[in-house]
Amino acid sequence: MKKALVLGCGLIGKTVALDLAEDFSVTVMDPFEKALASLADRNDIKKIQKPADDAAALAEAAKDADIVCGLLPSHLEGASQRQILEMGKNYVSPSGFLHSEDMDELAKKSGSVAVFDMGIAPGMSNYLVARGGAMVDELDFGCIYVSGIPDKLDPPFNYRTVFCLEDTMNEYCAPAKYVKDGKLTEAPALSGLEEIDFPGVGRLEAFFTDGLRSAAVNVKGKFVAEKTMRWPGYVDTINIMKAAGCFNKEPVVVDGKEVIPFNVTTELFRPLWTLRPEKGDRDLSVMRVVARGPKDDKYVTNTWDMVDKFDEKMMLHSMARTTGYACSVTARAVANGMISAPGFHAPEALAGDDAFYNYLMPALAKYGIVFKHSLLVEER
Repeated sequence: MKKALVLGCGLIGKTVALDLAEDFSVTVMDPFEKALASLADRNDIKKIQKPADDAAALAEAAKDADIVCGLLPSHLEGASQRQILEMGKNYVSPSGFLHSEDMDELAKKSGSVAVFDMGIAPGMSNYLVARGGAMVDELDFGCIYVSGIPDKLDPPFNYRTVFCLEDTMNEYCAPAKYVKDGKLTEAPALSGLEEIDFPGVGRLEAFFTDGLRSAAVNVKGKFVAEKTMRWPGYVDTINIMKAAGCFNKEPVVVDGKEVIPFNVTTELFRPLWTLRPEKGDRDLSVMRVVARGPKDDKYVTNTWDMVDKFDEKMMLHSMARTTGYACSVTARAVANGMISAPGFHAPEALAGDDAFYNYLMPALAKYGIVFKHSLLVEER
């Protein structure tokens, strides 16, 4: 039986570990007893209570692994993935872009087969927009629409988050990189507002966010962008708060003490925006990827739609399902040799491989994560 090492036992790490345990001998490494306790009833999964930045412990845990999955906070990720690649181990993570500099060269030198940013978004988002671009002669329009939202309106914000709140808040401050007229450019955060009618969900609003990551450079087209979707009215609410200075990162003096508005707003939002499954909160993951362009003497539009819901049986957030299973399915493809070229690969680098596509989509569908593909062909 092949061996897998999962670094991190948070919501997604646990999801990946439980899934890989179906056909791998799994070890999970996490510094927190409480996190590992969530797997206490699984005697078939080995637990190591050590942090990933303990280089000696990581080397020992990874020495016999056929695949390593990184589910770590960003501040631990860079050093850990570097060590794994230096060891020549295969590696898959739903993140990694922020620490990707020189990693491709390192992986090729050591013989590691690694895939970074392979979750839902980034991940399937980049993969599918690149796949759509490869299906036309020239990509005129490629856009990712993606959202993690409450499954019903939840006033006053109609929003809950299951991941790092600070990362979500920063999305509303940082300019969004996208491709316009074939050139990399930027748009203000929350701009480019449009409405999307999504079957089975309803009307959502979409706006530019800085989510393309490696696809901003690797996917060639006249227009390539990612937009985040929320329930209608969300952008107006956030823009009012931004105008009031609630997202400013320069300190202000209150009662003689300096405080940073961004940090205060974050802490005020934390209890308001945290998804609470124990109180009946449920999340919904929604994605649409559109790729348009000429093909021979026709004009074609490829669209992939996905709606995923909270898993009631496992009490698992939809965003953890879609992120975790995209990672674990890809980890199997690497461990079993379907993805075999040494290097530190972005999801879009895999898009032209028909065998991987024909494996990936049915594999995700087994978990109920279905990307419904439609093709529109028009005369030019």
